[in-house]
This record gives sequence, structure tokens and C-alpha cells, in this order.
Amino acid sequence: MRQFLVSIIALLTSVAIMLIGTGLMGTLLSVRLNFETVDPQIKGIILAAYYVGLVAGSQWAGRVIRQVGHIRAFAIFAAACTAAILLQGLYVLPAAWFLLRVLIGFSIAGIYMVVESWLNERADPANRGRVFSLYQVVSYLGLGAGQLLLPFGDPAGTELFMVVAILFALCLVPVALSRASSPPEPAPHTPMALTATLTGSPLAAWTCIASGLMSGALFTLAPAFGLRIGLDVNGVALLMASLIFGGIALQWPIGLLSDRVGRQPMILLAGSVSALLALGIAMLATTVPLELLLAATAIFGGFTFTFYPLAVAQANDRAGTGGDFVAVAAALLFLWGVAAAGSPVLAGLIIAALGGAGLFIYMAVIAAATGAAAWLLRHERAAAHGPYRTMSRTTPAIHELDPRAHADDDQPPPKSLPDASAASDPEDT
Repeated sequence: MRQFLVSIIALLTSVAIMLIGTGLMGTLLSVRLNFETVDPQIKGIILAAYYVGLVAGSQWAGRVIRQVGHIRAFAIFAAACTAAILLQGLYVLPAAWFLLRVLIGFSIAGIYMVVESWLNERADPANRGRVFSLYQVVSYLGLGAGQLLLPFGDPAGTELFMVVAILFALCLVPVALSRASSPPEPAPHTPMALTATLTGSPLAAWTCIASGLMSGALFTLAPAFGLRIGLDVNGVALLMASLIFGGIALQWPIGLLSDRVGRQPMILLAGSVSALLALGIAMLATTVPLELLLAATAIFGGFTFTFYPLAVAQANDRAGTGGDFVAVAAALLFLWGVAAAGSPVLAGLIIAALGGAGLFIYMAVIAAATGAAAWLLRHERAAAHGPYRTMSRTTPAIHELDPRAHADDDQPPPKSLPDASAASDPEDT
């Protein structure tokens, strides 16, 4: 495992640098738009454009990789992000920002696809679970660390845009210096079992949609919520960091409980607790001390960020060991992306009607609907019970890396067909 980690350290370093930039970028753009005289609905459309690009990239960025190879594709996508973020810092034009956000979303999806397919090619059954977990930890830590860079510049100026651009440029360096050979070209298209997922596990499908509706709005509109309730830039950075780091902290305990008591009870718990916390934040955010607000948002983030991995685990359980995990997971990722793309606009309508507290009232409604769905669909039975895994919402390539996609590959051969080589395989002992 140690030798293997050395071989992928360049990839993980590039991911960390890129995600620090991504984390800072999302909060910076939301705060900057709050300083501009732009219609609130236009702001929502601009912020939603990132997810439009992300969904498009997850479906079609593979064509670029197949044309030019992994390293060149990585360079193309990182360069596109660098140029786009610099242009956003120089010119605040709504139509241009929308197109640039789509380009950034598409390019980041391409970077994810390069990294995840590369890691998947390097991993084997003996270390796949640890590689998958390490990648998730690096992803969340990078996004969280990016929030903490916000106070180091003026969001109304160009300095922070330059910092993001520098990070996107620097993420090229570790991959360019790596001597590791490129993996084979990605498959032409990842199958997507959308209809089978919607009909086979409606609870998983709705939980995934709810995750998109909530996380898309959180990452784009929570910074503006912080400004509305009187937080300064430092407070906004801490608010966003608490959401993300809280999401890391509760992944393991909730996952462990879901493996023991089932997915449906944990979806019910996560939805109910998230709804109560969201209502509390909506009503008390302006009156409680900052420390209490940060604690509440951390716990809220901890529960809401488990929606997506719980949905994937539930869908995988429903499909059983004979199901196509990657096809189901690709469908869930698509549902999440479409919901996330629409969430800033939908939440923006609620905020326009109810004021600043509208964001967390919106969150409370979605979370409560998820808890209600878990209760109403409590008789949805699993065909098999696989392990819970912390999940990022990136590209379908992440599901190829997930050990559950290779569960059948890791099984020993049937005992009725003895094989001399199988007897010496350490996986069978």
C-alpha cells in the first residue's frame, strides 16, 4: 500500500490544490454577486450555471480525454478554469459570468474524470476501499480549506480571483511532474439505469434529488445568507467551513449505523434532524452567538451531506448483488446534478418571498419531505445489504472506483470448480 500511495501522491496533491481553489471560488462568487446590483433571480441563474456545466461535463468530458489523453486533457481543463476565473474577476457581466460558470463546471467535471479514472486504473481489490476513502477525505478537506482563504483578500476586488486562478494553474504541476503512465482511455459512455432506479428504489431517487436541491443551494446561497444576517467576510468563511467539516465528521458514524440498522431509518433520522436544525437556524440565526450558529450549521451539514451516500447505498441494496452498481450510481449522479442545477433558482424564489431566512426554510421543507418519504416508503426492502461509503458528487468515474462496483470481481471462484491457481490466491484464504 505504501508503494501504491507514492505512485498516486501526485494525483491526490493535484486534487487537493484544485479543490482548495474550487472551494474558495464558489463562496467568492456568491459573496461578490451580493455586492453587485444584479437581480436576485439572475444571481440564482448565474450560480446554477456551474452545475449545468458539471452535469454536461460528467456526460461528455470523456470525449476530450479520449481525443488527447489524460495528461493533456487535465492541462486543457485546468487552463480553461484559470482563464475563466480571471475573466470573471475582470468583467462583471451577467451573461458572460453565466457562460464562464458553465465552462468552469464542465472543466472541473473533466478534471474529476481524469483523476478518478486514473485512480481506478491504479487501484486493485486489495486497496480499493482505502484509496476510495482517502480520495473522499482529500476532497472534503480541500473544499473546506478553500473557505478559510476568503478573509485573505477583498471579495469586491480582483485579488481573490487571482488566488483561485493561481491554484488552478498550480494543480497542473504535480501531474505534469509525475512519471506515472497514463491509464487506458475511458469507456465511451457510462451506462445510466435511470428508469430502473426511479422505479426500483424511489426512496433512493428522492433522497438523491433532495441532496442536490439542498447542497446546490447551500454552496451557492449560504454565503449570501451569512451576509444577510450580519456576518462579515470572516464569519462567512467560518460558516461555510463549518458546513463542510461537519459533513466530514458525521459521515463515518452515520454510515456505521446505516450498516447496522438499515438505510431507511437513517434517511428518516437525517431528514428529520436536518429539518429541525434548518428551522432553528432560520428563526434564531440573528440572535444566537456565532459559536452556537457555527455548531448548528456543522451538525446540519453533517446530516445533510449524508443524503447522497445513503441514497447510493439504498439503491445498491435494492439492486442486489446481481445489479449493475455503476449504471444505478450514474443515474443517481445525474438526478443529483439536475436538482443541484435548479436549486439556486428555486431557493432564490423562496428567499425573494420570505427574506434571508427563506434559504433555511427551503432546506427545512426539502429535509422534512425526505424524512416523510423515508417513513412512507419504510417497507421498501433491500435485495442485498452492501457497505455504506462516503461519496462525492463528481462524475460517473467515481463509481468505477467505488469498491461496491467490483464486489463480484472480488468473490472467490466457486468451490465446485477447484483451480490450482485459485488455491494459492491470498484473496481466497
